[in-house]
Parts: sequence; C-alpha cells; structure tokens
Amino acid sequence: MTPLTSSPATLSNQQIAVLACGLSYNDPQTNIDSYLPGWSIVWDGAVTSDGNYAFIAANSDSSIYVLAIRGSLPPFDVVKDWDAFANWVLEDMDVITTVDWTYVSPSTSNAKITAGANRAFSQVNGMQNTIDPTGPGIYSYLQTNAVNNGKQVIITGHSLGGNAANVFASYFISSLIGTKPAVASITTLVTFAAPAAGNEAFASDLDGKLSNAWHYANDNDIVPKFPVDASVLEIGFMYLGGPSSGSISVTYKGKTITLREAFILLAGAFLIYGYAQQNLNYTPFYVATDSQYTQNTFEDFFQQAGYQHEVMHYASTLGITLPSTSTLAEQGKLVQ
Repeated sequence: MTPLTSSPATLSNQQIAVLACGLSYNDPQTNIDSYLPGWSIVWDGAVTSDGNYAFIAANSDSSIYVLAIRGSLPPFDVVKDWDAFANWVLEDMDVITTVDWTYVSPSTSNAKITAGANRAFSQVNGMQNTIDPTGPGIYSYLQTNAVNNGKQVIITGHSLGGNAANVFASYFISSLIGTKPAVASITTLVTFAAPAAGNEAFASDLDGKLSNAWHYANDNDIVPKFPVDASVLEIGFMYLGGPSSGSISVTYKGKTITLREAFILLAGAFLIYGYAQQNLNYTPFYVATDSQYTQNTFEDFFQQAGYQHEVMHYASTLGITLPSTSTLAEQGKLVQ
C-alpha cells in the first residue's frame, strides 16, 4: 500500500474515516501503519455469521478513537439476474420488514429501522474482540476509554457498514447522553455510500442529536439510493449514455420487462415505508461513468454500478488516494 503523503496529525475526521473504511476491507493490523503511522488497532472484532466486521483504532496519544464498521458483502450471484438482485434487496437486506427503534430523543415518535439494519447493528454491538475475547464489547470499550476520558470518537462505515454506523451512532448517543451530556460534542459520524437505515423519524432524530455528522453519496452510485422510494425510482434513469436500463430486458416472476420498469416496481414496493436519508451534511458528488461498461446489458449496468460504488471514489473526493489494484479496492466494490 502506498503511504499517505500528509501527516496523520493533519488529517480531518472525514479523511481518517474514509481511510478506516478502506482498511476495513483488508487486514487492518497489517496495513494501518502504512496509512496512519502511530495509530494502532486496539479492538479487533470477530467476523459475524452475516459477514459483518468492525475494528477500533486509536492514534498515538489515544486522543482519537475511530470505529470502522464493514457490512456484509453481497453474494456473487446478485448481479447475474434481476430475481437474485431483488431477493437480495428485499429479503437478505430485509427492507420489507421494519422494527421499532426506541433509542431516540423524547420528542421523537414512531421511529423505525429496517429489520436488516437492526440485525447488523445487533451483530456489531454483540461482536467479540479477538484481541481480548473476554473483554468489553464495542460500546463499553468506547465508553470506558474514550467518552469517560473526553476523547474524540469517530464512527464510520462504507456501504452496509455505513448503514450499521448510522444505527450504532443513534444508539451510542441516546444511551450515553443522559449521564455523559458531552458525548454528542466529542462524537463524529461519517458514512459513505450508506443505504438508508430507517424512516423519516429515525433520520430526523439522528440529525437532531448528532450535529457532527457527514454522509457522502456519489450521485452515480445506486447503493445509497436504497431503499428510499424516490431515489430508487431515479436509478431507472441513470447512465442514460449507456448502459441504459430502458434498453435492457430482464425477467421478473416469469415476465419480461425492462430494467427501468423493474426499478420502478421496486420503488413502488418501498413507498409505504417512508424510508429517508439524513439531511444534515448529506454531501453528494459526481463520478464520471467508466467507459468500459457502456453496453446495454444487465452485466454492464451492474459492473458500472460496482465501479461507482468503490470506496476509492469516496476517498478521492476527500483528497485521499487508495491503491486501485489492491484487494482493498476490489473488496470495496458492489460487484466482485
């Protein structure tokens, strides 16, 4: 891996976050020294049954702790046909079932998150530390070592890791703010390409109780558009110069329709749930389409989507360069 040219001491919280997200796809114990000299992995999670993973790193004087969450990766067959992709979104991500979210401010009511986000949060929150298997979990570790000592906490994740980071941050702030009112001022949340975790009430509550939050989304990345109905509808009109979903045929439940029509149907399925992204510091940016993937085929559409989802683009928009040919970059894709 190519080291950073700037000193870790000069990096912003957002830059630290995207580096941690990139490293979560590789071996953090090995590669953190190349990118963040003086930092160390202080808590290293065991990968869960659903493929979720997280680690906590601290800088040289333990004044900053970063929690990076890596969500489960999609199975390889989700980009082979529409049925597989729709089943992954609707069933594996479990966005057609919601659960009540009670870690909210007193003035918030009817907050809900997807069952998939709740399952990922539960797995991350219950994750075992491989460095100290009998030691505290993520929440207790950060409370004891960071919050109780007034140190900075950065919570971050890319893709489904960002989805879980939003939920964990909501839980973290609500659980501590009663006894540690300063927790909101020392905690920063930074997500990249995160699908929405819950409904409008959940998103607004998170915006209201954590002002140090930034959410980055590439306009050409389909993942952060899920499962918000209006945004999923937009996917059907992306990449109009090719690959155009209106010119791609797919089979869904035995019927042949265009990929655009499939996205329109999927958007309609989400309409009743009221899913929403956070508004606070929601930061879109643009990455040009890759000329390798312009044919009007199902494969090229999702190869283009995979290219747009790569974590390296999110790093680039923050002035950070990640190696584009390493395992790190390959695992940060939607498509392997």
